[in-house]
Amino acid sequence: MNKTTPSPSPVPKASPGSKPSPSPTAGTKRKRNAAAKYYAVKAGHKPGIYYGWNDCLAQITGFKGAIFQSFPSQEAANAFLNGTKPPVESQSSENTRFYGIQRGRVTGVYTDWTTAQEQIRGFPRPRYRKFSTREEAEEFVREGQTQPPVGFGVATGPHGLTTEKPKDAEGVEFAPGEGPLPKGAEDGFDPNVILDPATGKVVYKTAPQMAATKTQSTGIPGMLRIYTDGSSLRNGTPLASAGVGVYFGPGDSRNVSEPLKGSRQTNQRAELTAILRAIDIAPRHRDVTIITDSRYSIDCVTVWFINWRRNNWMTRDKKPVENKDLVESILVKIEERNDLKVKTLFEWVKGHNKDPGNEEADKLAVDGAQRGVSAKVGALHVAQEVPDELFDEDF
Repeated sequence: MNKTTPSPSPVPKASPGSKPSPSPTAGTKRKRNAAAKYYAVKAGHKPGIYYGWNDCLAQITGFKGAIFQSFPSQEAANAFLNGTKPPVESQSSENTRFYGIQRGRVTGVYTDWTTAQEQIRGFPRPRYRKFSTREEAEEFVREGQTQPPVGFGVATGPHGLTTEKPKDAEGVEFAPGEGPLPKGAEDGFDPNVILDPATGKVVYKTAPQMAATKTQSTGIPGMLRIYTDGSSLRNGTPLASAGVGVYFGPGDSRNVSEPLKGSRQTNQRAELTAILRAIDIAPRHRDVTIITDSRYSIDCVTVWFINWRRNNWMTRDKKPVENKDLVESILVKIEERNDLKVKTLFEWVKGHNKDPGNEEADKLAVDGAQRGVSAKVGALHVAQEVPDELFDEDF
């Protein structure tokens, strides 16, 4: 029998931590006689100049519209960040190509095809293009962010039921479950799609199914159960990457599968991040039960934090508490829900024990970790030249 653990009583809001400045990567090995590179992150988690690609990658992974570029000198990198003209001696004589990713895993402007390709490979209906200047590429990316989808037809039924299938700005029909929510949809669910039990895929409802859809109750919704999980791959290697998985249900647009952000790629941080993402996405008016196979995460936010706070976030061994930033962020979210008289409960489930929800969350987390590994693999070839014929002009 699963044990449900209530969330802690309201706690004082955590104060924001100090923001460390970017620092060089210790122990980074370069090829013999290879020229030094400076990675300028103009739009990312922590903009600045980084001296190692892995540090740069940590700032752009998961950041929508990331803007970054490598330079042969720090002066040129600074000029890029400040929007000034770079020194003449720093300008490269090579014909740099700029790849604008308008629709992909991490949208933004890239200067190497290997990294850009990771953002579009396997992504449904990606949109990207090559440009000769960064300004053109950035404008292309911005256009994708400012052009809203055409959306659905006029609602003809309760709670967002429509007569037309959604289309993007170019009139291309969205795949079932991937388009924008129709006007009037409740609780993040699209009433125009359904899970086909025969194929396990999300499909649009047929006309008879649309007609048979019952009006949902207008009463207070019940408990929302969300499965979370974390995964870590290639531990102990330069490719070590963790992933986050959040599972609301089959075909649910709120499901999360993403690489863990930051330089500390551990399973515990992935587990805690998944819980934080679930609470952040869940409707604020709904009682929620977070179901996880991480006893560590549950104990952090329901039991251990009490003594940690009393001891100024130090352990019994007088060492700083690991993952304090994530634990405090979760506690703040729980307190906000407590103020609204909304429950946040936690339930432990044994991992890899054929629990359907846990298995789905695990798949999402593993997929996120694999994408993180792929991004780092691609980074190893960041300086390689890519023939023009491998990149079409427009997609």
